[in-house]
Amino acid sequence: MSSGAHRRVLATLLGVALWGLANSARAGDPYIAWFTVKSPHFRVHYHGGLEQVAQRTANFGESVYARLVPELGWTPTEVTEIVLSDDTESANGSASALPYNIVRLFATAPDDMSVLGDYDDWVGELVTHEYTHIVHLDNVSGVPALVNAILGKTWMPNQEQPRWILEGLAVVMESEHTSAGRLRSTQFDMYLRADVLEHRLAGLDQISNNARRWPGGNLWYLYGAKFIEWIIDTYGSSTFAAVASDYGRAIVPFGINRSIRRATGRTYEQLYAGFSAYLEQRYATQVAAVTGRGLREGRRLTRRGFVAQTPRFMPSCGGDRERRVAYLRGDGDSTAGVYAIDPDAADPDDSAELLARSNGTGLTFDAECALLFDNPAPSRRAYPFNDIFRLPRGERAPRGIERNRQRLTIGERSREPDVSADGRSIVYVTNRAGTSTLRIAELDQHHEIHGERRLVASAAAEQAYTPRFSPDGRSVAYSAWTSGGFRDIRIVDVATGSFRELMHDRALDQQPTWSPDGHTLYFVSDRTGIANVYAYDVASGLSRQVTNVLTGAYMPAISADGNTLVYVGYGSGGFDLYQMKIDPTRFIDPLPALEERAPPASPTVNRRWPVEPYNALPTLRPHAYSLAYGLGTFGNTLTVTTVGADAVGLHAFDATVSVPTTGSGEIQGSLDYLYARLPFLFRASVFRAAAPRRDYQYGNQFPLTTEHLTGVTTGLSFDIPGEFDDQRVSLSYTIADSSRSLPVGALADPYATATQTPQRGYLGVVRLGYGYSNAEGSTYGISLEKGLTLGIGLDVADPAFGSESTLTAVSGALTAYQLMPWARHHVLALGLTGASAIGTYAERGLYSTGGFVDQPIFDSYRSGLLQSSFVLRGYAPQQFIGQSYNLTNVEYRFPIWYADHGISTLPLFLRTLSGTLFFDYGGAYDAIDPKKPFALMHAGVGGELWIDALLGYAIASNLRLGIARGLDAAAPGWMRYAVLASTF
Repeated sequence: MSSGAHRRVLATLLGVALWGLANSARAGDPYIAWFTVKSPHFRVHYHGGLEQVAQRTANFGESVYARLVPELGWTPTEVTEIVLSDDTESANGSASALPYNIVRLFATAPDDMSVLGDYDDWVGELVTHEYTHIVHLDNVSGVPALVNAILGKTWMPNQEQPRWILEGLAVVMESEHTSAGRLRSTQFDMYLRADVLEHRLAGLDQISNNARRWPGGNLWYLYGAKFIEWIIDTYGSSTFAAVASDYGRAIVPFGINRSIRRATGRTYEQLYAGFSAYLEQRYATQVAAVTGRGLREGRRLTRRGFVAQTPRFMPSCGGDRERRVAYLRGDGDSTAGVYAIDPDAADPDDSAELLARSNGTGLTFDAECALLFDNPAPSRRAYPFNDIFRLPRGERAPRGIERNRQRLTIGERSREPDVSADGRSIVYVTNRAGTSTLRIAELDQHHEIHGERRLVASAAAEQAYTPRFSPDGRSVAYSAWTSGGFRDIRIVDVATGSFRELMHDRALDQQPTWSPDGHTLYFVSDRTGIANVYAYDVASGLSRQVTNVLTGAYMPAISADGNTLVYVGYGSGGFDLYQMKIDPTRFIDPLPALEERAPPASPTVNRRWPVEPYNALPTLRPHAYSLAYGLGTFGNTLTVTTVGADAVGLHAFDATVSVPTTGSGEIQGSLDYLYARLPFLFRASVFRAAAPRRDYQYGNQFPLTTEHLTGVTTGLSFDIPGEFDDQRVSLSYTIADSSRSLPVGALADPYATATQTPQRGYLGVVRLGYGYSNAEGSTYGISLEKGLTLGIGLDVADPAFGSESTLTAVSGALTAYQLMPWARHHVLALGLTGASAIGTYAERGLYSTGGFVDQPIFDSYRSGLLQSSFVLRGYAPQQFIGQSYNLTNVEYRFPIWYADHGISTLPLFLRTLSGTLFFDYGGAYDAIDPKKPFALMHAGVGGELWIDALLGYAIASNLRLGIARGLDAAAPGWMRYAVLASTF
């Protein structure tokens, strides 16, 4: 895009904005206070409202420490920081050993269909899983340990291996040290069973990398846990302690087969063959038991895969078609949301209509046939919490934006709504501090919620799921998780709040729904090891099994006449809708719930630990340093860098010092700081740069001088998140002094050309920036596919800002994307970029445009620096230079091959081959002749092959192999290139 002196100077002045750090630390909430619970091996940092959870976290941490350290054969070298927060609806956690041991936990418990849903204590399971990562990754010895002793924790060999090993081991530990966990999850087992039955077992190459196939990232957890469990059962419980110890002292990375062979005598390839044979035998036995009872399966309605949930028969209102079914769909190909299908159509997928965009979990209809659903949306303090929305009947979302979409709650963390038959009441679930509660409220004539009250109290850490009104509105059925890992169905009286529990066992009993007459309650249970739909007779209390499937059946919906069941079934590609006739004569007697579970886990340590206000300094200080040696501005240069952030993320810094080791160069450096304890991000930077120049003409000579640039930058940025878009506003001020010592004396010549003095003095710049994006992609998209992004900036230098020069520079970039209707994931992408500068600042606007820079591919991979995609292909790099530039890039992008393959466990994985045909048009200039406004514009055409690959299991790259030709006399002819570039 732009280059030259203007780009170099302003990049120094304004590029220290710490966007990398800002993106990793969302602006903190200034209205909450942070505290720390200290135990011998942990520091648990939490915000107000989570002290009870924090104390349990510390107790579980100490208990898990005592169990995992001996089993995994390693004692972590330092206290582990745990950050506990409740600012998301996601049930998750993460762990890292760089640059210090830190675990991040979300208090929110798993939702109704989460693969994490089989747990006996959410805090205990989460701490066990994440602390396994710490013990595993912290295991470093030999040369790597020596390097870490000198530079701080910079080299973690155990982190340089496929995610399935890291996550698989943690899932094994979470299951071994609790009475639940994903190895006991029937839903997790269903995923693997379907892959085996449909002959789609993932290969080692797919689980070792990031394949697009379902179930996405869960491949690492699913296959890794099952495979590692099988290895441990075969070779002993100490196997992976030995593997971690061996790999933790490895100097050459990625030799994972060497370590496992030393422990077992076999490579992973050899072991995986045995594991595959074991799975075939295991699931053949399970299938035989199911088919022996007689299959009860529905007709498949949809074939979209990935996520399908919460089907509801739509009420018949006015001109609406009868018997349509609405459901939530997220298929990896199209916009996620509520869709309606006609189950009686020849191909129901062809009848699908998008009703509303949503990434939520629940939907219902009111008495006016309006759609009510939940969706994450910014709260008043910007947290992305679930809330309930209403879309009147007749409104649709052909462009992804619904008119008259009414938000019924704001920041209430409410989900899974259901409206009574008379339309006067609404029941839903709210989430707070790891506990969810069943609530009921009234809907008035304006469709607003009021009079909310708690219908059933939840004890700490209890959960409520998927409430459903009975047809008469007097009762609500819902699923409840209670202490010890019990997930059971309850029926609660709306008037009194009293309830009765229909069962109490370790089976997952969930998703109740009523028959139209209210006599039968349908629900889902995995009591046989496979989830199926059951029918509970309310009067007699007896249950019958309705479906008997090979994979799983979830989320039953009953038609208005009571004769048809639609449920969510499963295949190797994900979830889809199925339909079957309700025939009580084909119901079968249920089997008793399997009770092969140990007692629920509880912390062996149980005490109240001391609490103190949070102190950021112990984790903010520099913990590690990185060294780089190579060619710099003054020859060979040693660069030392340290970056850091406190555990909570209120502060972050980046410090760099470059020291020339040859010649007579000068030391350079910068210090950047970010503060996130305000409603906006605040940043400040100081820097000193030096560079040799020959741009000073003295007499007839161009002597070598050294330019010094010293300055300070301060700025702030404010994010404005939306439900489906985001905005950012930023403001910064930079004051910098450009100086150099100029030679005088013997070079003087009275007859020489007049001296040209280089730019010196102070430059004070105020920058205002704005960004907007509503662009969206998809799992199988090769780029963004819909919407647009916009970024604009204004730089102003003026004496009022302490500047000795003036400058006004405007820049902007607009990108837009449109899916083509004739083929899946074919996209027309448009990029418009431009800039212009005026003022007395001598280097105010040396913008340039042209083709890609010729840079060795290996150097690009090594540095991680990608070239900009805003180029004028078919011309030399920076061929056109001026004080203004405009550029238009039009690209037609299309997938060629979704490869998703590598070579066994090698750290090289080809994801996608795709192509693009492009037309570029633009130029850089000082002024345009009004009579010939297009005379300085240039056009180029060509095509590229994009190779989307992964290196080192995690480093994504987009290698472009292209040919281009400029269309005017300034073009050098056909050009071939191979570059690593970003994609707009």
